[in-house]
Amino acid sequence: MLRTVPGPLACFLIFSACLPAAGIKGKIVDPSGAPVPGAQIAVVNRVGVVAQTIASPNGSFQLDAPETPDTRLVVAAPGFSTRTLPLDRAASVQLEISPRTDSVQVVGSTIEIPATLQASSVDVIPTSRVRNGNEPFAMDLLRYIPGVAFNQSGAPGGVTSLFLRGGNANLNLVEIDGVPVIGFGGGLGFDFAHIPSEAVDHIDVVRGAQSAVYGSYANSGVIDFVTRRPQAAPQLNLLAEGGSHSERRFAITGTGTIAGFGLLVSLSRYDNDGLVINNDYRNEDLLLNLTRRFGRHSLSLHGYFDSNEVGQPGAWGSDPKHTFTGIDTVSRAKNNFSEYGAHYEADLSPRVRQELFGSFFLYNSGFQSPFGFSFGKDLRGQGEARTIVSLSRHDTVSFGVTGAHESVTNSYITDASFSTFPIERNEIAVYAENRYEVAARLFLSAGLRAEFFRTPSIPTDGFTRPLFPASSISRVNPKLSAAYVAGGARLHASFGMGLRPPSGFDLAFTDNPALKPERTRSIDAGVEQKFGNLLTLDATYFYNRYYDLIVTLGGSLAALSHFQSANLANSRAQGAEFSARLRPARWVFVTGSYTLLETRILSLDGSSNQAPLPFAVGQQLTRRPEHSGNVVATFTHGKLAADLTGYFRGRTLYEEPYLGAGNGLFWNSGFANAGVNLNYTLGRGVTAYGNLRNALNRQYEEVFGYPSPKLNFVAGLKWAIGRAQ
Repeated sequence: MLRTVPGPLACFLIFSACLPAAGIKGKIVDPSGAPVPGAQIAVVNRVGVVAQTIASPNGSFQLDAPETPDTRLVVAAPGFSTRTLPLDRAASVQLEISPRTDSVQVVGSTIEIPATLQASSVDVIPTSRVRNGNEPFAMDLLRYIPGVAFNQSGAPGGVTSLFLRGGNANLNLVEIDGVPVIGFGGGLGFDFAHIPSEAVDHIDVVRGAQSAVYGSYANSGVIDFVTRRPQAAPQLNLLAEGGSHSERRFAITGTGTIAGFGLLVSLSRYDNDGLVINNDYRNEDLLLNLTRRFGRHSLSLHGYFDSNEVGQPGAWGSDPKHTFTGIDTVSRAKNNFSEYGAHYEADLSPRVRQELFGSFFLYNSGFQSPFGFSFGKDLRGQGEARTIVSLSRHDTVSFGVTGAHESVTNSYITDASFSTFPIERNEIAVYAENRYEVAARLFLSAGLRAEFFRTPSIPTDGFTRPLFPASSISRVNPKLSAAYVAGGARLHASFGMGLRPPSGFDLAFTDNPALKPERTRSIDAGVEQKFGNLLTLDATYFYNRYYDLIVTLGGSLAALSHFQSANLANSRAQGAEFSARLRPARWVFVTGSYTLLETRILSLDGSSNQAPLPFAVGQQLTRRPEHSGNVVATFTHGKLAADLTGYFRGRTLYEEPYLGAGNGLFWNSGFANAGVNLNYTLGRGVTAYGNLRNALNRQYEEVFGYPSPKLNFVAGLKWAIGRAQ
């Protein structure tokens, strides 16, 4: 539809677009005068971040941003205190050593809030950790976040699920640059195995139910992979690596400014021969980011494509019931997924910001097994409009509307004539959030989101699924949080609700036309205490209650419902997260965490003491360890930077690896994994590195039945061309 823009508004938009952007240049240094590479620099006004960049290896930075009232510069870096100052003092910014990691733009709110002022449980994996960690895949950086329990089936490329604070693997919302990449069709959740670190700038993680902010799927938390952004100064980064199991990794990333547009292009490829036959893995990806600022307006375009193929030899490790019949030399999975996004932002005034978002996600998968070939196709398109208003210096509100369309087609979703067809769903949501600040100490946030789902009719399969007429579902989810900051202490607490609507798989394989969304209620509360510039400790208690979980019924449970599946299952997860950050000197920074988790299966609705077979009421949930922890110690001296890393997991309950839970449950022994990572600057932009993984040479299975790699090593070179070193 063509609409006419009113004359006064058109004049305003033209005027604001022509406002000059100030060129801001400076350098970030520590108390000794040494540069702080990788520091995050942002220009911020009353409604959020206006422009941002990262410091180069020599600590310098350059960005363009319009000068408006209340605009200020915010600088954050791991191991340093966040600094806020006027733009005219940007030439030289000195950061003080401090045991903290902050970010000026993180998940957890529709209003941009620094991580250190968040009331929710938020963690940031910063740019410096991503670039210097020398891990080929981003999931290996996420292992050092409290409450995180990964389950990877053996070698790199094996299916990798995340159980966050004890929630099911399909209760996490995963985004790439704010674009949801959760497939409507699958019921097992996102596979974290395939996001290469080369494309990632930093990772934001928020734990707890977040559907009031992010909508459906955000039951246990949100993980946002934020990709690398164009930089003003031209630069080319090259990477070449090789190591154990014939591992090969190559990457090239270029950035700069062309005709006023910021451009970044990144390509990478990873290959590994695996541990046994048919365990090889290939991953290729392409990233393209384009940005343009004109006055008070900015436009960002984004595209990401990943192609991967992995052999699947089966559970060739532990075999407690002697059911393993030999390595599978046939089964292979091939996946292609891509996501595209556009973001337009206009500061209509220093107190009003308008944002428009558009995104598209496409996932194509194929699987070759001894029984033949099968395929799957998931797609999701989404649009959003958001307005942020600074009502006063202490009160900010945001509100918006979102529309989305989801679709799934695969080999096993067929009609009565055995023809495949798409299952579709449409979603509309409206939301609002308010953040109020009292005396720069008390920070209160409240949000509410109403979701409306519409599923068109689904044809019968001619057997168990009857014709489902078109149906509608509506839900409202709130979120409340508060943080109090005084001196070196921060008290924080939050309450939220989560929502996961039935997946395409749930709808295709049931005779129940009235499946409801699965629901989560989550609370957490904690205290963070800073002891000078030496040590910061944080302790957080959390409690998650899961309702209306979809369960398949049969046998003695059939009396609970006349349908094959229904929303009858319940469970809970509670525990505590403890973390510490130690910064005794400029050359050392140590972080660590420990998570204590208790999970329990609860009775099915309508029963006194029955659980989904073959489980029992009061039993621990599978694949979730009661005890887990990690530590990262970083040492820097001259041209050398070294990381000592480690994580451990206590014993964990698992399904029989070959035939599943129906064939028995078994305890998987705990394990510890230690690593040594070295970076040495050779000069002229060249850095040599080596990464020793599983340095203790432990034999263990992260997933019961699937052996993980023993001691292995990679070495490589990184070369940065074009930016001052």
